Amino acid sequence: MKKIAINGFGRIGRSSLKVILETPDLEVVGINDLMSIENAVYLLKYDSIYGKFDKKVSFDGEYIVIDEKRIRFTSIKDPLDLPWKELVVDVVIESTGFFTNKIDAEKHLTAGSKFVVISGPTKDTPTVVHGVNTEDGKVSVFSCASCTTNNISPIIEILGRRIGIKKAILNTTHAYTASQTLVDAPSKKEPRMGRTAGNNLAPAATGAAIATTKALPQYLGKFDGVAVRVPVAVGSISDITFVTERPTSVEEINAILIEEAQTPRYNKVVAVTDEPLVSTDIIKSPFASTVDLEMTRVVDGDLVKVMAWYDNEWGFTNQMIRQIQEL
Repeated sequence: MKKIAINGFGRIGRSSLKVILETPDLEVVGINDLMSIENAVYLLKYDSIYGKFDKKVSFDGEYIVIDEKRIRFTSIKDPLDLPWKELVVDVVIESTGFFTNKIDAEKHLTAGSKFVVISGPTKDTPTVVHGVNTEDGKVSVFSCASCTTNNISPIIEILGRRIGIKKAILNTTHAYTASQTLVDAPSKKEPRMGRTAGNNLAPAATGAAIATTKALPQYLGKFDGVAVRVPVAVGSISDITFVTERPTSVEEINAILIEEAQTPRYNKVVAVTDEPLVSTDIIKSPFASTVDLEMTRVVDGDLVKVMAWYDNEWGFTNQMIRQIQEL
């Protein structure tokens, strides 16, 4: 039984706890966030996307209590001061969004954890996408990249291996996130992220394609992309367009994806559908990528478009937990 601590109890932190509670070989023993324990319990109990939590949640002193399970809750700013040694922590999920460089993340190791998994892209740690380069996740600190990277990397790996990809470009139609604002306001990140999230389509940069090249370095310099943030709370779809190394067809592309989705490598990571889904249909899907087979296109034999749905919170969280199980 691996003992897990969660640093940062936001959307991914809370989703991680819920997924781990249904994962027999993992146990959450500690949660750290600067919010109050009262607020943590409230946000765990009631969720605007996934609904009311189906377990009894309360708190007792410095413990969150879920049914009969007690989880230590702390509000400590510096990871060096966290009680991971006392709690005999094996793995820390670093989901604050702040400690994303190697030196800061390693503070969790000094505090007593054996591994640190960062729930976002990084510049100086290995990037591991479960299923794609699972074997690279045997180091003490690594990043599971982003929801979009986990969505597109399996598709690129599969079709690159089976057919060959010369170059590719991504456009993800992505649900809004906390980096945007509810009303028009200045944005430190980029001006369009300061426009009202609930009623704008907002083109944005995305590092997902670049992060994919960290997991699949053979595509370095051959893959880039953009995003369009849209007024939905969760549920996104990636549009991957690429040039193949040999002629292909819609039928071959879809047949390959259907076949690979049934393999031991990808049967929990990739799904396919021939149903006319919309974004709400993908909410709480545990898959990193659900290929919309009806949307596959091939032009002149070598220009290919594949579209794949993903719950940008729940799907990514499940990917991260799968990788933790491999440690």
